[in-house]
Amino acid sequence: MAKRKEKRKSARRVQGEEESTTSSLEEDRNGAPPLGASSVTAVPISSGKALTDAQLHKISVQHASAAAFQQLSTTAAAPGGAAAAAAAPPTLSWNPDLQIAHQYMELGKALKAKGDFHGAVVEMNKALEIRRKVVGKEHPDTASTYYQLGITYCQAQEYDQALTELKRALTLGRLVWGKSHEDTACTYYQLGIVLNAQSDYDRGIRELKKALDIFETTLGRDHEATARTLHHMGDAYAGKGDTVSAMVHYGKALIIQTARLGRHNPQTVETFRKLDYHMRKPDDTA
Repeated sequence: MAKRKEKRKSARRVQGEEESTTSSLEEDRNGAPPLGASSVTAVPISSGKALTDAQLHKISVQHASAAAFQQLSTTAAAPGGAAAAAAAPPTLSWNPDLQIAHQYMELGKALKAKGDFHGAVVEMNKALEIRRKVVGKEHPDTASTYYQLGITYCQAQEYDQALTELKRALTLGRLVWGKSHEDTACTYYQLGIVLNAQSDYDRGIRELKKALDIFETTLGRDHEATARTLHHMGDAYAGKGDTVSAMVHYGKALIIQTARLGRHNPQTVETFRKLDYHMRKPDDTA
């Protein structure tokens, strides 16, 4: 059961976190040529309307987990009472400072979903500051915060800053998650997405290959995360002009997606359209 939960979590991170990011790398929904022809307008990190305190609080309440609020309200009921809670190690889940950091992160994610990337970064940095002080620099929560910052900058198309945050997440992640952990693979995957966006396709392929190796080992060769990674490797090869390698990777992804997601799933359809496009593409060497 625990293993299935890990697989579902990794699939959500790979399939969900990067979708708005990768739209600039892929075909649009009307069949425009793939790679290099982005139809997404860049969103400066400084953009976004300021929200009032009341609006921010409302968003925080809407997106905060019920468990977090319950833990905050039951701190005094922790083993030994409030006095024991005050003296407990800071890594305990009901630590008030960590719950505040959690709320900052949830608010940051909500603002990111609204397209207010500047506001999201501000809130996530508040969470990062608390987590670095309470649990330390080398902790999974700290690594995860860098990861989320990297995704936010990536979706804002601030790719240099995204690389900086994702590299920090990877450095920590290899220590606290392990070199072959799914979360480490997700970080390699996101690095590959950013490098593809910068047209640095060779490096993008290298990072995606690292993610692929881990996903195939930990989640399986027929997992959605494996397919999605193959798909983006196909994008990178297409960007390099290597049509044959692009079709090979799209084809592998399509087989997995058809079996696991069905023929009519949007991801399956997207991969099929790209494969079909390159199969019909005239041979430039002819």
